[in-house]
Amino acid sequence: MAHNPVTAPSTQPERRTLARVAGAVLMGSALEWYDYFLYGTAAALVFNQVFFPAQDATTSLLLSFATFGVGFVARPFGALIFGHIGDKMGRKPALVATLVLMGISTTLMALIPSYASIGIAAPIMLVVMRLLQGAGAGAEYSGAAIFAVEYAPENRRGLYGGISASGAYAGLVLSSAAMLLTTALTTDEQFLAWGWRLPFLASLALVALGLWMRIRLEETPEFEEKVHQHELHGESTPAPKLPILTLLRTQWKNVLLVMGTVAAPLALSYVYSVYALAFLGKSGHSAEVGTAGLVVAGFVVMITAPLAGLASDKWGRRPVLISGAIWAAAFAYPFFWLAGNGNPVLAIIALALANGGSVGIMFGVQGVILSELFATSTRFSGAAISREIGAVLFGGLAPFISVSLSSAVGGAAWPVGIYVVGLCAVTLVAGILLPETYRRRLDSLDEMVEHRASSTADVTPVSPR
Repeated sequence: MAHNPVTAPSTQPERRTLARVAGAVLMGSALEWYDYFLYGTAAALVFNQVFFPAQDATTSLLLSFATFGVGFVARPFGALIFGHIGDKMGRKPALVATLVLMGISTTLMALIPSYASIGIAAPIMLVVMRLLQGAGAGAEYSGAAIFAVEYAPENRRGLYGGISASGAYAGLVLSSAAMLLTTALTTDEQFLAWGWRLPFLASLALVALGLWMRIRLEETPEFEEKVHQHELHGESTPAPKLPILTLLRTQWKNVLLVMGTVAAPLALSYVYSVYALAFLGKSGHSAEVGTAGLVVAGFVVMITAPLAGLASDKWGRRPVLISGAIWAAAFAYPFFWLAGNGNPVLAIIALALANGGSVGIMFGVQGVILSELFATSTRFSGAAISREIGAVLFGGLAPFISVSLSSAVGGAAWPVGIYVVGLCAVTLVAGILLPETYRRRLDSLDEMVEHRASSTADVTPVSPR
């Protein structure tokens, strides 16, 4: 990308540009997370039978959920690669690359033969595609949030950060709706044989739309401004040679804080969207009840997430995050009571309240926290890597852990409730320790980080005060 070495780019985008950015972030994230959530739904409903047949149903489900977790192993590597691209080359190239990678890998999943057809090669191919999908997801959420926040007016950064969370759950709505429509139009035998493949094939067209929207966007003013400043000093990029090393040297404390911040929202999003489907099935509900509940829950999050971001613009990031963590802990046991009593309406309400009331609030403020805790030169790497390490530790194995805990006590849900409360406690502590950043400039860390990065002696971590 060519940059003007004389005239600095405008840092005040027009209202029309802001609307276009918000729309592109929302739709781009929706179409990309359609792919990721689609895998989770299929893992709960069909992959255990198509790719992991076993005499024991619980074993099949555990194997299926284990491949769900495999995607999280790849996410930190994707965060490292695309975070480097985002800091060195720009936010836009990184987001375009992640979209292409996820779209291709998801589409290819639809073409994998079943275990009955080619044996062990089938789950191996599925795992490979899941790893590629995970690598693409490793920078998507953080990158979309950064893109929106770096474009946003200073007093609306929380709102714009919440838009990326709305986009992610719009992807949940689309994937759940696709599965719901497919199950409604096919018999159980048809769905198992070929019907489940149709939503995966549709990914190619959806990603093409998202790609078209992202390519039309300009680079963020924040990044362009830093490029201009460094060009004036004869430097080609605002990022250090290896952003990850500068990040770990100057901002390691913030990396740890982000890992704790994302613990509950990441894990609970999969407990309440993946494990919940299996739990509802064992409670006597049809697959349609679970997928319909996720559609409703997704719409609720699409509303609560930007509202949470907006609230953080007024009252601060910490109070909103802490409130979400407390609500999530309080609703852990009521969720399983409502979802497991056999009433489909109550089950749908439970999914809506769990996802929208707790996960939605914490996710709504997560994007802006990720953006404000890191300097411009390492922001993409810092947000993506710290979040995705948290995803590996807390998110990817959440369905597997939930099934294991429940199976250990004969199928009861109370151990999963304890697990949820424990995750909320981690995020609550992180929220208490977080520095408040909502009234500070987005580039407030830049000078301090650059100064410390240039010193070989000072390795003190930097955080906003």
